[in-house]
Amino acid sequence: MLSVTATAVRPDWVMKNQVFRENLICNPFWFIARFSSIPIVMAALWGSPDMFGLLLKDAQLIVLNLAPKLIVLTFIMALAAPMLLDFGLVQFVAVYASPVMRPLFKVPGRSAVDCIASWLGSSSMAVVITAKMHHCGYYNDREAAIMVTSFSLTGVYNIYAIATLLDFRYAFPQVVFSVYLTMFLLALIFPRIWPLTSIPEMYHGGVETYDVSSQEMRHGHPLLDWAFLRGINKARHMNAGLYFHETLSIAIPLLFGTIPLMITFGTVLLALADLTPILYILAYPLSQLLELIGVPEAQVLGGSTVFAFIDQYLAVAYAQMLFSESARFLCICLATVGLINLTEIGIHVWHSSIPVTFWQMTVIYLMRIVLSLFILVPLSIFFFF
Repeated sequence: MLSVTATAVRPDWVMKNQVFRENLICNPFWFIARFSSIPIVMAALWGSPDMFGLLLKDAQLIVLNLAPKLIVLTFIMALAAPMLLDFGLVQFVAVYASPVMRPLFKVPGRSAVDCIASWLGSSSMAVVITAKMHHCGYYNDREAAIMVTSFSLTGVYNIYAIATLLDFRYAFPQVVFSVYLTMFLLALIFPRIWPLTSIPEMYHGGVETYDVSSQEMRHGHPLLDWAFLRGINKARHMNAGLYFHETLSIAIPLLFGTIPLMITFGTVLLALADLTPILYILAYPLSQLLELIGVPEAQVLGGSTVFAFIDQYLAVAYAQMLFSESARFLCICLATVGLINLTEIGIHVWHSSIPVTFWQMTVIYLMRIVLSLFILVPLSIFFFF
């Protein structure tokens, strides 16, 4: 109802608030996708197998199992994330991280802020920051592409949510260690290989260089003092009003965007996977590779990896049938280390000036999945065999 009102009438209280404006007003395709979640929820709650058949099972899996958990976790994440992100911790840590970013990852030192924001917050938060920095000339095209495809890390909250949905909280430390180790190693590799190396080092608007002030200069301050100054400068601008604004900016996109789209696309795609051979065909190469290296339940894992390219939570929804610990561990890790998903990263990138195409995202995602197997499969054997 809010989306209908905001899209049709565009009241002042929506137009003057950036969070509401960006998340309530949408084009016809996304509006229909969101609105379609309503009849799906009604069918899951009150429908009968005689009327909906196999579709009812898929709808109930999403609506009755995954959505309630994700709604609860949304409020927890929305309340906790601003405490970590907006009271100076990111800026403090970034001072120490900045000197290593350029030699290791081929990106400016200030990108440490984006990286930490995604780690403690969400990938979409980091993409938004990167897009703004790219538009202002702080990143060139290649640096921005590297950031959104290699450094928009899956937030620790999202990893916990995915582990919770697969009843795998007891192995959360092993998952976090494996995911971030893999992401770190892939971040060393991808900025140095195609297709990222094919993106020109031009700035927004075709400019060859920008003259921007360096935030890394300490102006004579010792490193620790400069880190404290950066952190305190951020924290002193926070108050209760800004805290609740940041809380809304995290909760609203999940409640009005991610969850309805997960219900709609999740139900439709799971039904397609059950009723047609489309998923089997798309996942066949990955399933064969997983089977070749001895991964258990390879066919389901291959399908969940295809789903993860669309949305991480869809991968979890499809993988509910996994039984072995190593398979569930690999499912969680593969769903997160791929980084790129169309409902979060893709939408934000295509609404920005960052020059990354759908095909480049697809190639990078597949390369990340294949290379990560050489790290994650030995770790799964070490932890769970």
